[in-house]
Amino acid sequence: MKLSAEKLIAGVFASSLVLSCANAPLALAHELAQDESAHTRTVMDLAYYDGADFDDRRHRLNLVLPAEGTPRATVLWIHGGAWAAGDRSREMTLAQGLADQGIAVAVMSYRLSPGRWMSERLPDEGIQHPEHIRDVARAFAWLWNNGADHGLDRDALFVSGYSAGGHLSALLAMDESYLAEQGLDGNTVRGAIPVAGAYDIENYYELIREGLGEEVAVGHVLGVFGPSEGHAAASPASYLDGYDTPTLIISEGESAIYTQHFEGIVEEHPSNDVIDFVYFSEETHNSLFFQLADAEASSAARDAMVSFIDQTLRN
Repeated sequence: MKLSAEKLIAGVFASSLVLSCANAPLALAHELAQDESAHTRTVMDLAYYDGADFDDRRHRLNLVLPAEGTPRATVLWIHGGAWAAGDRSREMTLAQGLADQGIAVAVMSYRLSPGRWMSERLPDEGIQHPEHIRDVARAFAWLWNNGADHGLDRDALFVSGYSAGGHLSALLAMDESYLAEQGLDGNTVRGAIPVAGAYDIENYYELIREGLGEEVAVGHVLGVFGPSEGHAAASPASYLDGYDTPTLIISEGESAIYTQHFEGIVEEHPSNDVIDFVYFSEETHNSLFFQLADAEASSAARDAMVSFIDQTLRN
């Protein structure tokens, strides 16, 4: 493996840790989240699941809505954090940036995998795949079934997320089995916008192992997804045949190593012309997130998301 690739992997991984750790320097996002935007209103801590294994902290979402008028679309937003850290609270200003433009956002939390491998401050127990994506499907089904109570159009539901959330948003759209568990089909997802994710877990494991070592690969990737024989089933790249949901994949310069690999796989499926890619190569894994999280500043990535949503609705 080339040294440049190793540096890219280490860079995106280090950035992911900064974004995911509970006490990381996220002052900008926290400061911005203190006040609700004048152009938005929020409904906090809605339970999207109430089954026997209900988690009172994780099985909840926040709705961020335009202050006036009916949202023209709704995005289910899935936070990042290496599938092992993070929650919905620090994503609120990101949601406000979209709601300011008339798009409702449901910012969800989900149950997490063990995180002790990356920080002593994180738990050494938790869930494994497919429990994260099952939570995502539950939240999407809640929006489908209950969104009208909040003025949301069930025919304009999109799914998006950052880093680990990018993977989960792609998997929800591409592997219809999780929505089927909720009594829905893939046509209920109007469009998908995965951001800065990994889409081939077999390749992701190998790159982490070669770039950062066996110990990290085992603690991180196997800790999240289990033994390697299950990695293909956890990969959005495994579900491209017949895929027809409009999708925009957004990447920054560090996670581009994963996105470009996926783009190469997509190119081998010419029928999958519904998937487009856009790269913000000058951005890092951290900086692109903070660009999106600053609702008061312009964001080329946010503009790309909004344009994709509007184009998909027109079509």
